[in-house]
Amino acid sequence: MSKALSYTRTTCRLCNSSDMRKAIPLTPLPVASPNVGRSTNVRETADADVWQCGSCGHLQLATVVDPEFQYRNFQYFTGISMGLREHFGKLIGDLVARGEVRPGAFVIDIGSNDGSLLRLAQERGARVLGIDPAVSIANAATEAGIPTLAEFFDAGLAAKIAAEHGRADVVISNNTIANIDDLGPMFSGISAVMGEDGLLVIETQYAIDVLLKTLLDVIYHEHISYFAVKPMQTFLAAHGFELIDAVRIAPKGGSIRFIAQRKGGSRAVASGVAALIAEENAAGFYDERMFTEFNARIAELGRNIRERLEASRAQTGRALAYGASVGCAALVHYFKLGNLIDAIFDDTPLTNIVRLEDRDIPVLTGRQLANEMPSDVLVLAWRYANPIAKGQETFRGSGGRFFRALPDLAYIDGSDTAPPAA
Repeated sequence: MSKALSYTRTTCRLCNSSDMRKAIPLTPLPVASPNVGRSTNVRETADADVWQCGSCGHLQLATVVDPEFQYRNFQYFTGISMGLREHFGKLIGDLVARGEVRPGAFVIDIGSNDGSLLRLAQERGARVLGIDPAVSIANAATEAGIPTLAEFFDAGLAAKIAAEHGRADVVISNNTIANIDDLGPMFSGISAVMGEDGLLVIETQYAIDVLLKTLLDVIYHEHISYFAVKPMQTFLAAHGFELIDAVRIAPKGGSIRFIAQRKGGSRAVASGVAALIAEENAAGFYDERMFTEFNARIAELGRNIRERLEASRAQTGRALAYGASVGCAALVHYFKLGNLIDAIFDDTPLTNIVRLEDRDIPVLTGRQLANEMPSDVLVLAWRYANPIAKGQETFRGSGGRFFRALPDLAYIDGSDTAPPAA
């Protein structure tokens, strides 16, 4: 019998409480996402329901997919996401202004991907080291001048890094901690590798924005945690850290930057920490109000999307969508669109199919859309709806239209010149 590729966790990954309630019921997803790439034919599915801890309030998936399967041959790299490198530039600029990133400082990035962030720190004179388990991406970053260890980060690796390179002045982990099940060993490792007066910077999806902005497409098996300030503050304190700032930021539709130091560190605690906790309490995140509204909203969106695709089918014989990323593929399942979509288009496809239980939806390149009859195209990659529509001038000229999947079903004509949030 082959090894199962996922398992179910029964306790909170921040506080280990067993007081868990199902907050967002969702359709199961394939464990092989588009980020795994074209090579796998695995059709195993697993639950994607979202649970909230009744003790600390942390929002999370109970399903955990084998990280070796998910990440050793990971396909996604930072350069795919429009605006993300620019965002990293602002982050490093802020850390330079604070005096944290400076010539000779040692900066570590856990989950460094292609090294885009570390390159910016390196250009400011810092020594840098990346850690990322995706072997081919890590090796390519090293060859490009950003030394990167193709490993999963833990306390053992942290001790080895500290012995060989010294302890870090700044430890950064962006869009990574949401992907890790057992966070205790990770933060033990951070403690082992960070200098006594070091700074910890974490960016991740903000749970409040997921709910308020209807960011359904960020919920999938790679993202097993959705962080809020209050539970994160408690977790950090339990592991010897002090949360000194929390700032809402734009990437992924709505994220948060946590800045921490060791308990008793030299930096003052900013007012943003208490302010955001107060906002979380007032919004109803720690009771069922926000979830009741969110679940009703996505149910209505699903009904309306299915009606539009059915109308397109009736008119042209085909229903089309745009965007084949892991989040886009998740929306196909959550909104129950599998039997309605005939083809999905993407400008940078990481896979040639979107897997369903009983069939596969072909993924075609964006330029092939010009071969289709004019119709209304569902943009699953909704944050990039404007540049997608703008780039499809021929299709729009023939009468084709684009409407986004989230946060509402607005038509998009490509005229909005504002850059998408990374």
